[in-house]
Amino acid sequence: MAEAAIARDRILSGPEKAAALLLMLGAPSAGRLLKQFDPPDLKIVARAAAGLGAVAPATLDRLVEEFAADFSAGVNLLGDVGQARNLLAEALPPGEVEDLLGAPADQGFDVWRALANVPESSIIAFLLAEKPATATYLLSRLDPPLAAKLVSSLPRGRRNAALCGLVAPHEITPLAAQLVERALRDLLDAAKAPSGAAEGRQRIAGIINNLDPDEAADVMRAIGEARPKDAAVIKTMLFSFNDLPRLSERARALLFDRASIDIVVMALRGTDPEFRNAILSSMPSRGRRLVEGELASGAPAPPREVAKARKAIAEIVLGMAARNEIELGAPVDEAA
Repeated sequence: MAEAAIARDRILSGPEKAAALLLMLGAPSAGRLLKQFDPPDLKIVARAAAGLGAVAPATLDRLVEEFAADFSAGVNLLGDVGQARNLLAEALPPGEVEDLLGAPADQGFDVWRALANVPESSIIAFLLAEKPATATYLLSRLDPPLAAKLVSSLPRGRRNAALCGLVAPHEITPLAAQLVERALRDLLDAAKAPSGAAEGRQRIAGIINNLDPDEAADVMRAIGEARPKDAAVIKTMLFSFNDLPRLSERARALLFDRASIDIVVMALRGTDPEFRNAILSSMPSRGRRLVEGELASGAPAPPREVAKARKAIAEIVLGMAARNEIELGAPVDEAA
């Protein structure tokens, strides 16, 4: 009677189901599967197996049927050279595996260290195009100096979400980690050899930078609907006078070395005090006093001249960015 009570039909939890299936497979097959588990998952399954007790045949039959139904319904599968190598390693000697697949092409290659040689604007575009959880994982793997540069260039909302995620990061599965690294390898390949698509994005950005603000916004909306990832990259290449606050202090200081006081004064006519102070904070004190003195006079300025001066400022910034003298900051987060 006690045995029947122990081996009664019952509902198994997820870890108990995994433990029961592995125990049914037997030690050799189960051992090969357990090698693929992360340490936290392995610990959970091991504890479940230790406390599983007797399981009724009816429960086991239902578990096998459930597994078969889930498998036939289809699961996500990642097939690549690494997975093929692991599969063949169970059946063939190492030499024969290399004869079939060749030696590992990226042996010793560290995708995370290689990112240090990629333009920061490209990584920022990648972060903006991915989910916040992906951005958090990427930042957690980068060297702190590079991570700090990228975080400071992210829009406020994305920056805060990524940093909050770093406080208590979620576990990432091996499959998700492989997918992220594969996407980063694509980014590295694109950085090594600019593609026709990259040249097209640069050309489109150059055209949009010369459109009126309303026209530029309309074009970007259309690109965002048709090709959202391309739109995220193009957005990092756009710049207008209103984007001056997102430049680094160093970039603004270089700008003031190249722009005359007259152009700066004209461009700042009609701006609000907060915007004006953010811009002038990077100007040497003597030049700032001259600009503020001119602006305080309140002399009227023709709108056409103001627009012309603002466009001249934007062109100076874009020219410096094209010569790799400065990095354009990340686009302002509209929601923020």
